[in-house]
Amino acid sequence: MLKPLIFFMLLFALFSCNVYKSAEKHINKKMNAADMTLYSVDVQGDTIEYWDNQTDKPVMVLVHGFGASAKFQWFRQIELFAANYRVIMPNLLHFGKTRPGIEKFDVQDQVEMVENLLTHLNVKDYSVCGVSYGGLIAMEMAARNPGINQVIAFDTPVKYMYESDIGKVKRQFEVQSIEELFAPDDEKGLKKLMYLASMKKSILPAGWLKEFHQELYAINLNDKRRLITHLVAGLEEYASHDYHVKMPVLLIWGSNDPVVPAERGALLKEHIGENATYVVIDKGAHMPNLTETKKFNRVLIDYLELMN
Repeated sequence: MLKPLIFFMLLFALFSCNVYKSAEKHINKKMNAADMTLYSVDVQGDTIEYWDNQTDKPVMVLVHGFGASAKFQWFRQIELFAANYRVIMPNLLHFGKTRPGIEKFDVQDQVEMVENLLTHLNVKDYSVCGVSYGGLIAMEMAARNPGINQVIAFDTPVKYMYESDIGKVKRQFEVQSIEELFAPDDEKGLKKLMYLASMKKSILPAGWLKEFHQELYAINLNDKRRLITHLVAGLEEYASHDYHVKMPVLLIWGSNDPVVPAERGALLKEHIGENATYVVIDKGAHMPNLTETKKFNRVLIDYLELMN
C-alpha cells in the first residue's frame, strides 16, 4: 500500500497532466461542433495557421488577444458565430504554429498578416471581431479598410492606454515588467495572468497549469515578450491615430478590467462617434467573453440580430 504522501504526489502528477489534455479535448469538440477545420498556409513568406468553417455565409474574422492561441480564446463564442458566419480565425504571429519568415513584432505586422491571409483566401467582404491586443488589430484594420462591414472590439488598448497604466498594472500584480506578466516564465506566472483575465481567485493549483505553460508559452517565450515590448513602445503612436470609422462598431468592456479600465472604452466610443455602441459587462474583467460568457454572448446575439 502506498504511503499517503506518495499517493498524493502521484495523484497530483496525474491531474496536472490531464488538465491540459481535458481542456484541449473539450475545446476541440467545440471547434468540431462549429465545423471548424485547422489549416496552415504560406503567404508572403509567413506560415499562417488558421481555423475556417468554409461556408458561403458572410465572413467574420476573429482576432485573438495576447496569451494563448485563437481556439483557447474563442471557444465559448465559436458556435454562436459559426451559426451565422463563415468564421476565419487566424493564430497571430508567434502564436500556435504561425511564424513569420523574417523578424516581425509590430502591431502593423499582425494587421498585414491578417490582411494577407484574407487576400490569399479571396475574401474581400467581411466583419472583424477582436479582443484586447486583437481589438487593436481589428481597429487598425478598420481604419485601413473602410469597406469592412462591422467591427466588434472589447477591452482593447486602442488610443486610450497610457504608460502610467503599465506602471499601475505592474504594481498591482507585483511584476518587474509587463512582459513578465503577459508572457510568464512558469505556471505560477500563468496563474497570475489568469487572475488578471478574470479577477477571480482560482482554486486550481499552479502546478496543474504546467503543461498549459509548456504548450502555449514556453516554446517561443522571448518572441511573445518582444511583441509586448513593441506594443508598449507604440502606445503613444496609437494614441494619435484616428479611428473615426464609418462602419458600425460594437465596443464591449468588462466593468472590472484592471488593464484597460472601462472608462477608456467610453472615451473610445466618444472618439468614434455615432457609429459606435458601447456596452459594459457587469463584473467582467479583461476577458469577459470567457469569464462572464452568458452576459457577453447575450450582448453579441442582440447586436448581431439588430445588424442583420
